[in-house]
Amino acid sequence: MDYFNTHTNIHLATYSIRDLAKLSGIKAHTIRIWEQRYAIIEPKRTASNIRFYTDDDLKFLMNIAFLNRKGVRISKIAKMSKEEVISEVDNLSKTDAEESDQFQGLAISMLDFDEKKICQILDNCFRDDGMEKTILNVLVPFLEKISLLSLAGSVTRVHEQFVSNLIRRKVLSATNEAISTTEPPKMKVLLFLSEAGQQELYLLFVEYLLRKRNVQIIYLGSDVSIDELKLASSIHNPQYAYTIISEQHKRYVSEEYIVKLSEMLGDTKLLVTGFQQKTNNFPPELKVKNLDDLTDLLTFFS
Repeated sequence: MDYFNTHTNIHLATYSIRDLAKLSGIKAHTIRIWEQRYAIIEPKRTASNIRFYTDDDLKFLMNIAFLNRKGVRISKIAKMSKEEVISEVDNLSKTDAEESDQFQGLAISMLDFDEKKICQILDNCFRDDGMEKTILNVLVPFLEKISLLSLAGSVTRVHEQFVSNLIRRKVLSATNEAISTTEPPKMKVLLFLSEAGQQELYLLFVEYLLRKRNVQIIYLGSDVSIDELKLASSIHNPQYAYTIISEQHKRYVSEEYIVKLSEMLGDTKLLVTGFQQKTNNFPPELKVKNLDDLTDLLTFFS
């Protein structure tokens, strides 16, 4: 839910209690109890008496949820000022964080457009767990949840773009370091998307993960037509071509389209994530394989 500030003509994000529950991980029933018992946050009301919450309410509740998970009792938090809450969150977030804490930290920093904090969280994850584990256990779940919330209108598109661009820069930097110039590649894989959109970040994840496994990558990016794919495939003759079908694009993708791609690629095997097939398997002569997720992809290439 959102509305326009009629005095300044600025579009402001607003949230229902269900939105707050999704983003903070705190049940709506618990939020209501905290409101009534501790007056931690106070919902606003529209002219028609519908309750709503602001960005500030959401960010403050996420900070409270973080402290509560860290063992700080809600009765103690209720006595703290907002400045004290934020300071305590900052102190605790400098310690080793669980994945749920990393999500909360990234989400709060995204809402604040806090580039420094996001980079700090990512750098800590890369240092402690490595790039691959961070991609699989932190970034993919985080982006999937943010994408769903964005589609539902709970997170604005500009917030999603802001955090995605920061992650993209980090991944590209790590990918450049992962490119091997000494050993001959094990195989050649062409990466492409038929559509433009958020899935390109996932394709960059795939590029990094495969390059680390000494796979040569032909990266075509997004919005690639069949003719463009045919040209690149004829020049490079890759063993595999990999693509992702997004949630939004699924309804437009048919088995006939996948068959057409496979036939055009010839001897190159087509790997697809996100396509829901009616039958269990494609005929073997089509050289098409469905992969559930990035873990399934890595298992395939192992």
